[in-house]
Amino acid sequence: MSEDNFLPPVSQLLTQGDCRSNSSKWPNYLELGFSSEHIPELIRMLSDEDLLNADSDSEEVWSSVHAWRVLGQLQAVEAVKPLLEQVYRIDDEDDDWVSEEYPKVFMMIGPQAIPELSSYLATGYGLFARICVANGIKEIGIEYPDSREQCVETLTKQLTQFSHNDESLNGFLISFLVNLEAVVSIDVIRKAFQNESVDHGIIGDFEDIEIAMGLRLTRSTQKLELDFDKYRQTTNHSFDLPESKVGRNDPCPCGSGKKYKKCCLRKNAESLT
Repeated sequence: MSEDNFLPPVSQLLTQGDCRSNSSKWPNYLELGFSSEHIPELIRMLSDEDLLNADSDSEEVWSSVHAWRVLGQLQAVEAVKPLLEQVYRIDDEDDDWVSEEYPKVFMMIGPQAIPELSSYLATGYGLFARICVANGIKEIGIEYPDSREQCVETLTKQLTQFSHNDESLNGFLISFLVNLEAVVSIDVIRKAFQNESVDHGIIGDFEDIEIAMGLRLTRSTQKLELDFDKYRQTTNHSFDLPESKVGRNDPCPCGSGKKYKKCCLRKNAESLT
């Protein structure tokens, strides 16, 4: 891909290269001279098929990651729809970068992103894509306290569809509501559990939720054992799980929102080597 396809400063992203060294702390891309006038070209880079399919060892293959980071830092609300058009890559192409970074991008764009995110959560494609979007809504609620109530309402509204939702999606919705300390949603959460529509491997059972929300101090019943071996929570909040009992493409029970094969399965394998 030639730099002639993009103008400076967007063209500089073609040579920024590997993002793995700064995945936890993004560079301040605005120091490169980005402003709102560059948003359309950044959106074009975001969805450029040549860049998305570039050689995995090239610098250009990372361009879309740099582009969505810049869009986040610019709080580019007009980028929300184009971003959502790419979120399918989580389910169809195992794109962990989208899964891990989009919630932060949505959070940086801010409360103006909520309507589009809410629409995708309700009707969008892909279990993991919808989990990612729900995670973004949760992040907005945490970052912007004035929008917390709106985020809680959005997640709770989706949870009311528990009988139609995937059980794993329900588990993550409840997890995010716990993160938002959404005690107001406890009745809907209770109904989802009573209907046996929640994957306990994501967040535990209803008494766990009550304890997490400060609604009870201790359990009154024995904790249920799951269909596979008991989860063993470690100090870093990951779980030691036998591969044979958790599908490689199932949501990871650690609550990361990633597929098991891309999360704790990999960690468990590394711990055995």
